[in-house]
Amino acid sequence: MDLGLQGKRALVSGASDGIGLATAELLAEEGADVVLVARRADALNEACSSISAKTGVKAVSVVADLTDKTVFDSVIDSAVDELGGLDILINNAGASSFGGFDDLTDEQWVADINLKLFGFIRMTRAALPHLLENGNGRIVNVAGNSGKQALEYHMPGAAANAAILNFSKSLSLQVGARGVMINTVCPGPVRTARLVKQFAANAKDWDCTPEEAEQRYLENLPLSFIPGARDIAYSVVFLASPRAAYLNGTTITNDGGITRAV
Repeated sequence: MDLGLQGKRALVSGASDGIGLATAELLAEEGADVVLVARRADALNEACSSISAKTGVKAVSVVADLTDKTVFDSVIDSAVDELGGLDILINNAGASSFGGFDDLTDEQWVADINLKLFGFIRMTRAALPHLLENGNGRIVNVAGNSGKQALEYHMPGAAANAAILNFSKSLSLQVGARGVMINTVCPGPVRTARLVKQFAANAKDWDCTPEEAEQRYLENLPLSFIPGARDIAYSVVFLASPRAAYLNGTTITNDGGITRAV
């Protein structure tokens, strides 16, 4: 199915690896020009070169530390200057401090919430005027399913995810009628470096090896396997497309059935 993304202009945060990179790649494969934002210049430049070579679209890197509240206007300005405008914003950058309650410091709580929740808010604030100008913009927020179902060892990131769900829904009610649709994708576990850290934290508390922690985790998954980043990115790209014309304020829980709530 043609998603109607040819010629669209998209910005993806947290795009140096994982879901963010997979989303940027899929958008480009559908014909969208993309700006990739992250802290790691080498990884971004390599990703942009690869995307452009494979798809022929424009892929631009913008290096930025999204914990710095002063960078967001310049990030969006750079994207608009490079692409000539902005149609799609994918908020994906985030951090997760894993561990038991007694092990988590105030600094870890603040850092996770600052990057994830306030990073999404600040990027949206900077991008929204450009999306409203087009009258047909899309914002997709990627917030893990821990925002809907609590996990023992993922507290700061889960709190940020829950807040993002509320933020997304509330803002969708404000701007949907003005042409900007805002939706959220809630992934479950994805095979990334972040998940490896979670298994290490689990192993410490369970008195086992990280490999044994992963096996125990797999035994509790309804589908008995951990997906790759592209498996999640497909749903993100669909929500960013004109084919999702009547989806607004919606959350797609893409977690293989882990979340038990109806």
